[in-house]
Amino acid sequence: MKRFKFITIVLTCVFCVASAHADVPSPEEVLGFRVGEDRNVADMYQILDYFDKLDKTSDRIQVQEVGKTTLGNPFIVAVITSVRNHAELEQYQVFQQLLADPRKITEKKAGKIIADGKAVVMINCSIHASEIGASQMAMQLAYDLATGNDPKTRHILDNVILLLIPMHNPDGIQMVVDWYRKNLGTKYEGGRMPWLYHKYVGHDNNRDWYMFTQVESRLTLKVHNAWHPQIILDMHQMGSRGARIFVPPYVDPYEPNVDPILRQQVAMMGTFIASELTAEGKAGVMHSSMFDAWTPARAYHHYHGGIRILTELASIKLATPIKVRFEDLSSDVKKESVKMPLPWKGGEWTLRDIVEYDYSAAKAVLTNAACLRQNWLRNFYRIHKKAVQSREDPFAFLIPAEQRDLPSAVKMINVLQLGGVEIHMALNPFSAEGKNYPAGTYVVFMAQPYGRFAKALLEKQDYPEIRQYPNGPLKIPYDVVAHTLPMLMGVDVVRVNKAVKLKTRLMDTIQKPQGRMEAGNEPFGYIWGHITNESFVALNRLLKKGHKVFWTKEAIEIQGRSYSEGTMIAKNREGLKEDLGRIIKDVCVHFEVLVSRPDVPVLEIRPVRLGLYKSWTASMDEGWTRWVLEQFEFPYQSVYDKDIREGDLLKKYDVLVLPDIRENSIIKGLSESSAPLEYTGGIGDVGVNNIRQFIRNGGCLITLNSSADFAVNRLHLGVKNVIQGISRKEFFIPGSILKVLNDQAHPIAYGYSRDTHVFFRRSPVFSVNEGVSVARYPAKSFQSGWIHGEELLVNRSAIADVPYEKGRVILLGFPALYRGQAHGTFRYFFNAIFYGAAGSDFIL
Repeated sequence: MKRFKFITIVLTCVFCVASAHADVPSPEEVLGFRVGEDRNVADMYQILDYFDKLDKTSDRIQVQEVGKTTLGNPFIVAVITSVRNHAELEQYQVFQQLLADPRKITEKKAGKIIADGKAVVMINCSIHASEIGASQMAMQLAYDLATGNDPKTRHILDNVILLLIPMHNPDGIQMVVDWYRKNLGTKYEGGRMPWLYHKYVGHDNNRDWYMFTQVESRLTLKVHNAWHPQIILDMHQMGSRGARIFVPPYVDPYEPNVDPILRQQVAMMGTFIASELTAEGKAGVMHSSMFDAWTPARAYHHYHGGIRILTELASIKLATPIKVRFEDLSSDVKKESVKMPLPWKGGEWTLRDIVEYDYSAAKAVLTNAACLRQNWLRNFYRIHKKAVQSREDPFAFLIPAEQRDLPSAVKMINVLQLGGVEIHMALNPFSAEGKNYPAGTYVVFMAQPYGRFAKALLEKQDYPEIRQYPNGPLKIPYDVVAHTLPMLMGVDVVRVNKAVKLKTRLMDTIQKPQGRMEAGNEPFGYIWGHITNESFVALNRLLKKGHKVFWTKEAIEIQGRSYSEGTMIAKNREGLKEDLGRIIKDVCVHFEVLVSRPDVPVLEIRPVRLGLYKSWTASMDEGWTRWVLEQFEFPYQSVYDKDIREGDLLKKYDVLVLPDIRENSIIKGLSESSAPLEYTGGIGDVGVNNIRQFIRNGGCLITLNSSADFAVNRLHLGVKNVIQGISRKEFFIPGSILKVLNDQAHPIAYGYSRDTHVFFRRSPVFSVNEGVSVARYPAKSFQSGWIHGEELLVNRSAIADVPYEKGRVILLGFPALYRGQAHGTFRYFFNAIFYGAAGSDFIL
């Protein structure tokens, strides 16, 4: 009788659980098709709707809206774990925060947390929206975790808290699905969309993990920093002719500030995924190939105690299957090797294949995290304990409060704080390594949980020389190799190796000072400097209000004060004082009274009709340029191929900007086989001639980085790119920071000191035989990263100003706006815009 009662109770419980899970709809029931089905793909709204239904029907899933995306769409995370864990979710979150800062707990307390805590896994899906497989897989994974009652699923749910971000770029998911559906059944089916899948940055949204410029980056950070996951799975896709999936280990080099424990954990997890997929019979699984772990721009987690596991799946034509013959596969995946013991033999490759490989990788990660839960927690604690007890050099970095561009310095400090870095302020004057520093100096101690993150961003990079073979060319890094923020942002920072005793206060928030305006009785005008980026916000607002603004062409002394070339003057008129008063509320500018008219030559600065070329080849630099222009309140218009082909450019624009885009892309654009007719053809020869006429009649053309080749070659300038055609054996700079010397009297260099750091990446190097060299490379230009062939730079130009009949061409031979990070060189671009449209100089 007792046995009968026990069986009845068990069956009743099983029935109740099964009934509860029966209410959870499957993806197929909601979508109307199987996840991964050929030519069927869920869009953003369908994915949001499905996760909303999971939130309402499953007690294992809690869906949270973290915030709104760039285009105002919901950015969600699904927290998935057992019902029991959900009841104690806040406690487990506290556990994570305590393990992340061992200064707050004893060893005994840490041991208890490690015994009782849960491994936290974060899965980020499809940040690159055209790599759509993971966003589809996320629905199936969530459903199976919500409904599964097998021992493996229960073990995962009991031991792991999963933070599932099903769409890392919701805006982009909707864009690419809309484009795919629009062209379904045509010859363009599955083709590339002719605009960026993020409003501003496209593929570079996965290069934003230390600068945090974009909304989605900060929303992800909000989730990450609240939970401090031990494991982050970042799911991507790659080309179709290589491996079916890449998993770590990564190839050398690792960025040196990544903890060795973490490096080994990455390797362990990567090979575990590879072994699980291979055991399932999934062929073409490769590790230890191509992808390195050098830049923190892709690996924020590596400096915060968590491993970043990158998966890269072979792509198709979005949801349209492809066939790949074995003979067409790349040579490194055709034979068995240590990196790939089970090669793929070729054949059809589908979205369902991608979904299944992604699914298996995700389940492998969750299985590993569940089985080794205490190991993950223990090593997470060890990594942070090592960090807070660090006695390695340096002791600290100092950020002086006195900076040429203080708002940019504050932005840099805020970036560090977003990354969890503690910033202290010295309360008294002190000395360090023979130099004196005042109270108010900011101090970044290295002995803190995220000291290695700070060190990676504040120190100079020295990329190791790894060659393809002895005396051969440098092994090409996967991405850029320099990320020294003080150099990129124009901020003075001092490294201190020896320990110093000083009294400090931990700063919660650090804000830029409010602007100031001197009082004056009917002055001639107001005057302010040219050395900060924010001075251009003030300038743009004044021009928008119709005020007269001038730049001095000479250094001057007024009222006992010295001012450099380019000092800005706003002439007094009705409403000026009130407008300046509004500006200083949120812009860090000091407006000084100008009592009388100065006897000095000036440039009249006019509102600029600015056109920014927007190619259908979808340039990320064009997107970054739009983003920077908007941050500093520059009005602009996008200029398309048809606009340039139509001509009469001077009627619409004073200045035309070509972003960092190749000459061939500008002229030829997309081919008719790759996109509908309205998106093809580039500007053509007609457009080249129209640009030529635009400049001849008084317009200004500004080229950014590689687009200089268009101007040099098509406009026949007396300028030569001296490295064009030179092999990498002779010259190679894989994304590094160099030094240039400025002609400070030239308007493009106004506000700069004698030397400035610039970012060099696939950049031209000019020999200027016509016009003026505004900035040139000295004998020793290298600052951070890696360089080969430095001698080819000596005394060559980085910026050239070339007259062209009534107009001019300004060549900025480096990415002046590089990924929204290079605040130190933004002003070259801003100066060029206003200089290009300025009136003739005259005595004020």
